[in-house]
Amino acid sequence: MSAHDTIQSLFASASRLARSREERGAWVRATAAALRRAQRAMDERCDEAVGRISEEAFERLCDEEEAKIHAFRKPLKDAAERDLWPRHLHAEGL
Repeated sequence: MSAHDTIQSLFASASRLARSREERGAWVRATAAALRRAQRAMDERCDEAVGRISEEAFERLCDEEEAKIHAFRKPLKDAAERDLWPRHLHAEGL
């Protein structure tokens, strides 16, 4: 491989890495925003239901709402703690 080809290959790798970082950052921001919306919705639903439904029904409601939040929290936690990203955010060729 010529020096020119080597340099072009390095630039291409750097470009893929930069693009991957930008895509991951956008995903984190969007997922965190969805998590915040889910938490607000859970708070509103649970606040509205307190005292209106039985304790058992309230626990089921809270469990259902918590599962919705978990769907956003888990992938964020995996990315932060284990560097485990959704498949579409893997930097190919690096």
